Amino acid sequence: MKTLDLHSVKHHYVEEKVSKFLNWAELPCRIVTGKSKKMKTLVLAIVTKYGYDWDFESAHNFGSYIIKIPMPDQPE
Repeated sequence: MKTLDLHSVKHHYVEEKVSKFLNWAELPCRIVTGKSKKMKTLVLAIVTKYGYDWDFESAHNFGSYIIKIPMPDQPE
């Protein structure tokens, strides 16, 4: 699985790095943010803008996200 590790990346470079990554990565992919609340907020805003779903990598690792294609709406 393709991974973008944002450790040591300055916040003002996050949008550019994440956008470039999402433009070319095959989904699902992983984005590692670390513990920074601001980094997590920035990344999830971009992922949402792309219309993708996300989930934590595991219940023990809240600093790593799995980005995936949203499930289609189910007919009623």
